[in-house]
Amino acid sequence: MTINSRVEGGKLKQNLAKINAEIRKHEGKFIEITIKRKYKRRSIPENKYYFGVVIQIWKDLIYEEWGETWSSEQTHEFLKSHCNFKEIVNQNTGEIIKIPLSTADLKTIEFEEYLEKCRRLAFDFFNVQIPLPNTQTEFNF
Repeated sequence: MTINSRVEGGKLKQNLAKINAEIRKHEGKFIEITIKRKYKRRSIPENKYYFGVVIQIWKDLIYEEWGETWSSEQTHEFLKSHCNFKEIVNQNTGEIIKIPLSTADLKTIEFEEYLEKCRRLAFDFFNVQIPLPNTQTEFNF
């Protein structure tokens, strides 16, 4: 059960009735309560920028530079494996394995850091700058 509330002056200020009703359901039983800070998740515009700009430019670059046609999902997995991963060390061989992590769980600031890594990788691989969100691309004819 997840119920959101706001803390002000050391007290819960929202959804008190829901919280109390849920607690009453467990009368006489041991329960586990977890309290954690709620962070803003990425917005629809951030998602549109990622899939409509970052992923699309990466797909175009992969086609132009490597001659391969990748789906958005393949491109997303590639970027996760290079820009959002955890490393596991094989204790026997010392080999480092990169395990891609979900971007859905990233907080807004973490997602922006991920986007910056994706933009930097495009520059490192192809010397191409992916435009920042809310910027106008200029064309010279």
